[in-house]
Amino acid sequence: MMVLRVVPAMLLILLSGCGQLSNVRSFSTAYTSPQAGETARLRVVSDGMVRAVPGRDCLDWNSPGAGVMVSAQSGFTDRNDERLGMPGSAQQWPGVVSSELVIPANKPIAFHYLAQLQFSRRCFNSLTFVPLPGMDYVLQASTSGECLIELDELRAGDGRLVAVEAGRVGKASMCNAMDNF
Repeated sequence: MMVLRVVPAMLLILLSGCGQLSNVRSFSTAYTSPQAGETARLRVVSDGMVRAVPGRDCLDWNSPGAGVMVSAQSGFTDRNDERLGMPGSAQQWPGVVSSELVIPANKPIAFHYLAQLQFSRRCFNSLTFVPLPGMDYVLQASTSGECLIELDELRAGDGRLVAVEAGRVGKASMCNAMDNF
């Protein structure tokens, strides 16, 4: 009878551990820029942590290149303050970090934003889109007002931000439901 109680508990612990290992990896591995192929540039501005999964329209932290782009909280891997010479400047205010990174073009890329709100609440948000080659984009993730993640195209001629067409941006979810546990 005791075995019947212990086996399900052990199975639950083992299954939950699998997802937790990939989640830990997703906080301790930096995003890897593509070394070949068509690319676009992305400026990330955030008051939290933004992670990316290149080549996927869902969140799979075991995918090649997946990892942390920026993190406003110390102690995590990040690629904060990298610059590629994109037009305009990154918005700066206290507690905000930014970076300019190369992302693959003509392939989906999924982003996940995580931040701490007041009263120990957490903010989670995600999106996915397919960048066009040679384009510049700005991803802004902020808790100001609400848990917000926005993607704009940065126009080269005048440095204006123009919202990426709604049909090209979607909500990203976990690739495997078990990764949540």
